[in-house]
Amino acid sequence: MFRPEVGLPSMPKHLSAEARKAWRRLTPELLHYNLISVVDRDALAMLCQTIGRLELIERSIAARQAQLVEEGKDAADALFDFTPKGMRIQSVTYQVLNREMDKLRHLLAEFGLTPAQRARVVPGIRAQLKLFDGGSGGEAATPASPADPAGFAEFE
Repeated sequence: MFRPEVGLPSMPKHLSAEARKAWRRLTPELLHYNLISVVDRDALAMLCQTIGRLELIERSIAARQAQLVEEGKDAADALFDFTPKGMRIQSVTYQVLNREMDKLRHLLAEFGLTPAQRARVVPGIRAQLKLFDGGSGGEAATPASPADPAGFAEFE
């Protein structure tokens, strides 16, 4: 299993303003829970860009809803368009929103950021742990008392 050392990747310069906000919001938490490494830079950039796009799309839909309400129409109409023959269909903006939400769901799962995926997450490692104290030359420490286990085989 590949478990890269925990580390904070540098923020890519091409991120949108909304994506940069998402990066600054997510990276401290991912780092705190050992869920990010320098090699995750591109995946994290995709996650943040998707979050940024979703914010833009949601603002666009909200603006259209506000316009419809001002006109005395139903705000839900912002989610629909009409074909040239007058058939009501989902608006392109709403379709894009749904596709971006699907991408977000997938990317969140990649970082273990959905409740269902948390159980499957294996955090990265910060540094090699020292298993035994004392002794030189790789010897294991002696138990503090005869009742203390000296190795894994002695645990019950």
